[in-house]
Amino acid sequence: MRGLVAALGAVLVGGVAALAGIAPAEAKETEEFTIGQWTGFSYSSDDTGQFTDCTVWAFNRNNVQLGVSVKKDWSLELWLNSKSWNLPTNQSYPISYWIDRNRQYNGRAETSSDKFAVIAAEYDQDVFNELQDGSQITFRTQNEDYTFDLSQSRAALNRLLNCVDQYSKQATTNPFGGGSANDDQQQKQPQQQEQPQGSQGGGSGFRLDTLTQTPADVRQFLIDVTGAKPAMIAVEEKVDGEDFRYYRLITPLGDGEFWQEKLGDRDLGKLASSYLDDYKEECSGSFEPVVNDLVRGDKGRLATGGAACSNSKYQDNGPEYLSYSVVEADGVVSFYLTYVGGNAAKAKTDGLGKLIARRQESEIK
Repeated sequence: MRGLVAALGAVLVGGVAALAGIAPAEAKETEEFTIGQWTGFSYSSDDTGQFTDCTVWAFNRNNVQLGVSVKKDWSLELWLNSKSWNLPTNQSYPISYWIDRNRQYNGRAETSSDKFAVIAAEYDQDVFNELQDGSQITFRTQNEDYTFDLSQSRAALNRLLNCVDQYSKQATTNPFGGGSANDDQQQKQPQQQEQPQGSQGGGSGFRLDTLTQTPADVRQFLIDVTGAKPAMIAVEEKVDGEDFRYYRLITPLGDGEFWQEKLGDRDLGKLASSYLDDYKEECSGSFEPVVNDLVRGDKGRLATGGAACSNSKYQDNGPEYLSYSVVEADGVVSFYLTYVGGNAAKAKTDGLGKLIARRQESEIK
């Protein structure tokens, strides 16, 4: 359930290589704009013809190049490139970076060729915001510091987002959800049945043959909740190992799953909180659950809660916060499960689950 970022890595390498004068083996590049020191490119896969990402590039005084890349799933990567480097390929090195006097981020620099290294930004929204507002970014390796001027970064990064939005829309053949962009991602995933994170399902006796919410319904709900551009939201239909149908959710604020069941004679609060028991078994570190009181309204009932895990296998053994928001109406339970990795304390207040819970509470009342 976490393979989306890694799946496109090989495609992006080809596109970046083209900037260094190497024939692109897997991607096609198109120059989109120039703003001050920044030059923006769009990239598409030579194999599928599908859009993969937009990237802006700028050099520092030492002729080292910085790339800020936003991929079609709206994840953020930072690239470093120098013609003078002679890097061993397919290696990973610790690296830290910071923008102005803001916090220091730690990550891994992955070498894609002898000239290029890429860093996946774990706190991508925070990093992107700081890049827009910042004046300087510094990367620290074991032996060197590399500093880059961020002049006119706000204008360049705004154009970068427009670039991704434009090409994501062009790649979508179904305006009501899904489309070739999502199909391309699914083709890169292992073709296997999945189980929603932290869920054992409700048993065959509680399943709905047809969900009352379509992928388009859920996608529009997430657009309204997050305020994000439509191209930034993806809803993918999945089937678990027991043929239980659910949707995978991808948003700039976090990912998650959505499914529905019949409530039957089960207690809504206990049903909702039982999913934390499943998640606790998957947590290798400290586990801090939160179960809120039921909210009752004229149009249904809402159960919410969550848990902070200090060592989650879904976050490369890093911290994660999981939230659930469960609405019961006319005997049907609609379950939103969301998760945010990285800083669990931040996720408690800023997570996607909190926004969903607030919206659902207003709707049932």
